[in-house]
Amino acid sequence: MRVLVVDDDQDYAEIISRSLELASHEAIIASSANAALNYVEKNRPDIAVLDVMLPDSSGLALCKELRERVPDLPVLFLSSLDRSGDIVAGFNHGGDDYVTKPFHPRELIARVSAVARRAHPTAVKKAPVRCFSVGGLELDVSNQTARFEEKDLGCTRTEFELLAQLATYPGQVLSHEFLTEQVWGYHGMSDAVLLKGHVSAVRRKLRVAGGNPDMIRTVHGIGYGLCEV
Repeated sequence: MRVLVVDDDQDYAEIISRSLELASHEAIIASSANAALNYVEKNRPDIAVLDVMLPDSSGLALCKELRERVPDLPVLFLSSLDRSGDIVAGFNHGGDDYVTKPFHPRELIARVSAVARRAHPTAVKKAPVRCFSVGGLELDVSNQTARFEEKDLGCTRTEFELLAQLATYPGQVLSHEFLTEQVWGYHGMSDAVLLKGHVSAVRRKLRVAGGNPDMIRTVHGIGYGLCEV
């Protein structure tokens, strides 16, 4: 894969680049948002790894600009900001994953690979048309669209996959570990913070569309469920 890494911290950029190359990926390093945008004007990366804090912009703003040029570009945020609100902001701006610094290189590569697999499957299988309807929320799996009473929620790929898992088992509480594995492909992991960020983003989109965000029920310490309210 061709991975665009945008980070002005030279030490971290070198660590990420070396780790990606050891995993047989190509790393393109950009130290600023402007350099990253100049690169995508002529090249198409397979995935972008963005530091949240950049010298000439923010990774959040850069994510939006990159998506305008490459709409289906998977984005993974890197940041030393580890508060829940910071992580939620990353997902609200369209991030697929969020890794906090310091990180273990192997974990980062595993997350990059998982995000890329979901975005660029090696084999395309013809899936049967499946639709889910729960309390005014409608999901069309074949078209990857989520609507509430005919209003498009504008979900990212990851947000849709999370909703689809919840809609597959309406009324049931799905554990953090189950959702983490099904949506991100991280085996043996239970990432409650990652889930909380995406659930918060989906709830916000439901509210904007006129839905009740409490449709997604939180069971603290266990997981989430989708129900009619």
